[in-house]
Amino acid sequence: MHASKSARLCWGQHYHLLRYHQVPAESRHEAHITADYPLPDGCTTEHVKQALNHLVRRHEGLRTVYDLHARPWPLQRVEPPAPLPVTEATSEDDGTPPPAEVIGQLSRAPFDVTREWPIRACVVTTGGRLKRLHLVFNHLGFDDVSLDVLRHDLDAVLAARVERRPVTLAPVPQQPVDLARFEATRSPDAVDAALEHWRGEVRRLPADVFAARRDPSRAPGSASSASFTVPSLLAASRGIAARERCWPAAVHLAAYAVAVAAWTGERRVAHRLYTSQRAASGFPSVLTCLSYPTAASLDLTDDPVFSTVLRRAADRIGQAMTHAHVPYDRVAEFVAQESALRRQPVRVATEVNFLDNAPRSCGTRKDRFSWNAAPTDWAKAGSDLYFRIYEWSDGITLALQATAEVMDRDAVEVFLRGYARLLQAHRDPGTDLTVGQAAELIGFSPLPPRPRIGVADGRRPVVEGDGSPGGPPPPATEAERVLLTVTAEVNGLGPVDPADSYVAAGGRVLRLPRVLADLHELGWDGVSVNQLASARPLRALACRMTRSSPTGVRSQIGSAR
Repeated sequence: MHASKSARLCWGQHYHLLRYHQVPAESRHEAHITADYPLPDGCTTEHVKQALNHLVRRHEGLRTVYDLHARPWPLQRVEPPAPLPVTEATSEDDGTPPPAEVIGQLSRAPFDVTREWPIRACVVTTGGRLKRLHLVFNHLGFDDVSLDVLRHDLDAVLAARVERRPVTLAPVPQQPVDLARFEATRSPDAVDAALEHWRGEVRRLPADVFAARRDPSRAPGSASSASFTVPSLLAASRGIAARERCWPAAVHLAAYAVAVAAWTGERRVAHRLYTSQRAASGFPSVLTCLSYPTAASLDLTDDPVFSTVLRRAADRIGQAMTHAHVPYDRVAEFVAQESALRRQPVRVATEVNFLDNAPRSCGTRKDRFSWNAAPTDWAKAGSDLYFRIYEWSDGITLALQATAEVMDRDAVEVFLRGYARLLQAHRDPGTDLTVGQAAELIGFSPLPPRPRIGVADGRRPVVEGDGSPGGPPPPATEAERVLLTVTAEVNGLGPVDPADSYVAAGGRVLRLPRVLADLHELGWDGVSVNQLASARPLRALACRMTRSSPTGVRSQIGSAR
């Protein structure tokens, strides 16, 4: 793999690398970012190609690939500048595929992160004249801030090309490799000190906030998605934030926690809040992804009033921002370790994302509820729920995706409408509902009776197949031998105990994409990143593995190990 420079992955990239490899290849497009890019008058296809090539030279992140087999850790490798491939589609009936088909293929095809740059481009022409530019981005290399950086630069370069003048751009102060090298210089003690906050957050997580509502038999693998745009909610949330002297994001996190508590009956509400590492890292303008969902919880066990929930939410956001600059994979390992300590899986698979879309308009003056296409690809990523709050210049859009296992279609609509009522009610300074009162306002159906779970000797239920004494272990299967061998090889370990989980055995979460690639090369599939990163014993995970078609020479030696 030819590269001009290399470094370990930036910490902000860890989550997106792992998530991208959690889902099957045919579903990875769900994490792609796609956009039609506005073009200046007089812009031609050649102008677009010249501008994109200029940006490829300027921004190393646009020509970065990832070496998952590098030792001891995956590396990002910056390749030398070269022309960016630009696909051309014509709207004319000339026997070539129509633009929608071409763009659809570009958008849905998975990125091979080991050899493909994180940007694709397609120009649409009619009669040889440029009409549209469509761009597809891999989330591993982009977040909202880096997209804004790229948009600003592309605007400037295209305008200069059209006007036939030199382009003037400030030098790029920070490249992703610079950030990665800075992170690598931090001492282990300093990193551990920063991680101590997240150790505490993980210890406070409930085992499963959706336990009382979870029904694995309900339409397995299915999910619902809906959006509710409410123009008046902008003034309501901004007014509450101004009155309580907090961020609008804190208002929405508080309302989310109360709405989830109303649905689940759980009074310690876990969430993963998308948090930027840019301020905490000291690299505010670097063109890469520096946002990932940080795990935390809000304690509502004392049935607090909404203003108190809001103060707690603001504190959680402040703490998350202060301690954001840590490697995501280490926090994932804390969750696996906590599950083992409790002898019960700790599941926090909900994401909350506050997105500032101003100055763009929400496009309506009236409340508008709509059902979206079923998010079948998202449902394969192992999440329970994804809640997004889009703040426009003139309204708020609430978007909710939920698996049928934790929330049925009717509940999705009640959640969105009840959430809006909750915030609108608190626009009045004289209103300050308790969590219990808010639950009545939202109006969910009653909770089903809680199942009785026997707990022997005061212990929590054990993790599936935890290897507790109960007779001699069964003979090792071929799948088990392969899994233990690959786990040991990838992580540089000695003999691995099949009764241990991957993390307990010494396996590192960031190396899991390589573990999966090696297993596949040896002809084995059937386990995912999330399963391997859990507290399940390796022996139990080996039982899930299935034979596939070997893809490499190593398959010839797999059975001999």
